[in-house]
Amino acid sequence: MNRLLLPSLLLQAMLLPVPAFAEVRIEGLTGELLANAQAHLGLDEESCDAPAWRVHRLLRQGQRDITTALQALGFYAADIQTGLSFEHPCWLAVYTVTAGEPVTIRTLDIQMAGDAENDPAFARVISEAGLQLQQPLRHDRYEALKRSLLDTLAQRGYADARLGKNEVTVTPADYAADVVLYLDSGNRYAFGETTFEQDVLQPQLVQRFLPYRHGDPYEGNLLADLYSALAGSGYFGRIDVKPDPEGREDGHIPVVVKLTPGKRKLYSAGIGYSTNTGARLRAGYTNRRMDSKGRQWGTSLLMSDVVSEIAINYRQPEGDPRTEWLSFDTGFKHERTDTSESDALQLGARRLRERKYDWRETRFVDLLVEDFEIAGQSRRSTFIIPGISWTRSRSSNRLQPQRGSRLFLEFRGSGDVLGSDTNFLRVEASGKLIRSLRPGLRVLVRTNAGASVSGEFSELPPSLRFFAGGDGSIRGYGFETLGSKDAAGNVIGGSGQLIASVELERALATRWSVAAFVDSGNAFDDFDLEAHTGAGIGGRWLSPIGPVRLDLAWPFNGADRDPRVHLSFGPDL
Repeated sequence: MNRLLLPSLLLQAMLLPVPAFAEVRIEGLTGELLANAQAHLGLDEESCDAPAWRVHRLLRQGQRDITTALQALGFYAADIQTGLSFEHPCWLAVYTVTAGEPVTIRTLDIQMAGDAENDPAFARVISEAGLQLQQPLRHDRYEALKRSLLDTLAQRGYADARLGKNEVTVTPADYAADVVLYLDSGNRYAFGETTFEQDVLQPQLVQRFLPYRHGDPYEGNLLADLYSALAGSGYFGRIDVKPDPEGREDGHIPVVVKLTPGKRKLYSAGIGYSTNTGARLRAGYTNRRMDSKGRQWGTSLLMSDVVSEIAINYRQPEGDPRTEWLSFDTGFKHERTDTSESDALQLGARRLRERKYDWRETRFVDLLVEDFEIAGQSRRSTFIIPGISWTRSRSSNRLQPQRGSRLFLEFRGSGDVLGSDTNFLRVEASGKLIRSLRPGLRVLVRTNAGASVSGEFSELPPSLRFFAGGDGSIRGYGFETLGSKDAAGNVIGGSGQLIASVELERALATRWSVAAFVDSGNAFDDFDLEAHTGAGIGGRWLSPIGPVRLDLAWPFNGADRDPRVHLSFGPDL
């Protein structure tokens, strides 16, 4: 082919006129009736140059399409008039529709036989279907109810279920419909043997991932939980969880799980910036499967102008490997703020367990050796610190929840009897609540509180004192620049803390929003709270890996009233 011919043909094709499409109107319908009629109609896809005979045929077909669309929503007495005019440059079709009175449900006979008759799950499905006596008939809801009941039967282990009589009889003259739906569930099956085909972990360890026991009533959502637990463990690459209804016997359904090894070594690196720490560099390494016992270890490095830290962690699954772990940590941390400087060496052991109502419990004991300087005074303190904490987090969405909460409570302490330099007992609590006031408008409420008692406050290092100010605390003030002061006016931290924050966030686009906020509180001593308040405005960007916040906050207290910029990154909860 001539090299110049193909570009010439393409150019001619591009210059051809774009076919125009005719205008089709449906008058007399609104809302859901109009939308369903438009969805069924095919005439509006015809172009202006369609032959007249075809347009007339499709016009008549359109009457039948609209009739079907209205009957699906219970309107069987519709009157449909048509109009068609051929005018340059195109033609116009008009349907004038009078929907009439809807057919209502005269009798509603839904029956469940077998074990499902007393299963409350099906009562919920039926009550939420939207089919009620003396209400307009909706064929779509009837079909959706059938699908939902059959899906629920399969999900809850009714492997022998059968659909019996199911029909909708419409009497247009009486504007009435009779609905019948019979289902025979048969017996409900239980979980049979779960077979794992894998050579990744010890068999007894993999079995502990199961969220059910042999003989428990079958529930499909528990298999979804099993898949999530296996995927979240990091041990496995490909995960295939399949029930085997065809192999059922003696009232049990077996399950087969096929697993392949996941990537053993994981490396991470990143750079970032926040107002609290300035520019920072982070790197890490994790061995997610040291051996078939599921043991793991990792190391991490953080470097910034304010905080630099290196840490090593070893952990092994205990009990339920989905939620229970025993871990050992060691690390060195250097921190330099406007109020203090410290070097801390810490060794610790932790036992993590899942508790009721989504609470996660951590029991721990730490050895802390910290060299520090506050207000010109230098010390070294040594502590052995046992403690316990509880955390609960709930959210409708991980990246940008419209509804959610996070609660935290911790007790820790030490004393001379453990070889520590002084006695102390410390309690800390925090909470965050997110609610949607209306579409596009969220309110975020945050509070932090804490108190401690000690034999000698001067022996407590900065990590065991309370400070305020900065991102996540009181915006408008520097990081940890607020707290109790000594006689010379130097901030030395406090034995208590109370901070509250309220923020309103208004969405502007899919990933952008603006916010206005007020933060108030302080760290204090002897319950002498001198509250400091900051308020301001900010912008939010929902990046693919989490929210980024840029705030401009004005301090209301102190000699410096200049606004401060705060930049932070991370999830809302």
